[in-house]
Amino acid sequence: MIALLALAALGADDPFAVTPKMKVLDNGLVVYVEEDTRTDTVALHLHYGVGARDEGDGEQGCAHLFEHLMFEGSANVPTNKFDEWLTAAGGWNNAYTSHDETAYHMAFPSGALDLALFLESDRMGFLDAGLDQENVTNQQKVVLQERAEGYAEPNGRDWDALDRLVWPEGHPYHVPVIGTVADIEGFQIDKVRAFWGKHYRPDNAILAIVGNVDADAAIARVEHWFADVQTPPDEALPRVTEQPEWTPPTNRHGKLEDDVEERTLWVVWPTVPMGHPDEPAIDVLGYVLSYGRGTRLDEKLELKGIATSNNAFAYSGDIDGQFLATASSEGTPLVKLDKIIRKEVAKIAKKPPTDSEIERAVKAVRSYLLDALEDPVSRSNWIVDCHRYTGGPSCLGDEFAKYESVTPADVQRVAAEYLTDDRYLTLSVVPRDDDGALPGAVTVELP
Repeated sequence: MIALLALAALGADDPFAVTPKMKVLDNGLVVYVEEDTRTDTVALHLHYGVGARDEGDGEQGCAHLFEHLMFEGSANVPTNKFDEWLTAAGGWNNAYTSHDETAYHMAFPSGALDLALFLESDRMGFLDAGLDQENVTNQQKVVLQERAEGYAEPNGRDWDALDRLVWPEGHPYHVPVIGTVADIEGFQIDKVRAFWGKHYRPDNAILAIVGNVDADAAIARVEHWFADVQTPPDEALPRVTEQPEWTPPTNRHGKLEDDVEERTLWVVWPTVPMGHPDEPAIDVLGYVLSYGRGTRLDEKLELKGIATSNNAFAYSGDIDGQFLATASSEGTPLVKLDKIIRKEVAKIAKKPPTDSEIERAVKAVRSYLLDALEDPVSRSNWIVDCHRYTGGPSCLGDEFAKYESVTPADVQRVAAEYLTDDRYLTLSVVPRDDDGALPGAVTVELP
């Protein structure tokens, strides 16, 4: 009964309802606070509108570098104390960087709200006190080590190689988020300070808090801690907001030799960005192809022992997107995997999937969205993302309605329109000195 009452308070009549209070501070910071008294936990998510796509010449990797530098000390928080103080209060934190954003998230007991807001506000407004060459040099080494360790993992270079392969030079997504070795090694304190000043500012940020707080009181505490964080008079660099025209690369078939036992094939088609009218149908196509027993690629590949694993999914960013199908096998030639994947896609382009396939896919989307809203950490993330894409905190109900309206004909149409031979690319990942890559595949170099 208690759980049911708590769900009602969160809007159980509409399972996708998100009902935070919102305020925009005088300095431009967008603030959302939603009460959830089911636990004592409070989640905080702080988004900055800066990612790898905002980096200029000589800055590639700078957004990711700041994911590290933001923990290295500010005016009132000495080096290494951010983690130490938050952990001592019973909290944890993490961060991530993408082509489109940098985000910091944490969870903590309700009594640590002031500490969390103090820590975030100090590095937003006064990080320059900790931006010295010693800290920059230390984090350059950390990032280079992280890059080396990540690339040394089996299949650890796949995603960055796909970015190099799919997105042509000059495309905002072409350069790996982690950056290039030359630029990481070349960062100097003046350039790093300038990058922080342009992008890490209250009018380029969204703050969401979900948990056991009083919304009005929490907003008052946000104002207390962030009111003195000033928005610089200069404007941030303009962002690319429109989908660039895609041009096929000179060679559409890439390969990587890696320390792996299995061969892996990636088949990729550039598609549409987040929010595009065709995005839901393309997403549903992924579930039709690969979502367990009874789905097309799973039945043809994994369940018949042709592949040890396989998947198909859409991945959309703010300004562009792609559809990917992948399969791995120790013995099956990649040419055969490629043929099966493309044949199943071509079948859907010629004949729409069944109503039951669409229904199953839509149920999977619904389950995913509802699960995401149950956790305060992911709920705060969704509030931020909804604001980014729609200007308000509660968009998942409308988004799910788009999925509910997807028809078999819609899925057939997007397969025929986007997953075509003239937009098709592949990445073959093979063991070292293995000649099993697709014919004509050329090694993808990572800078």
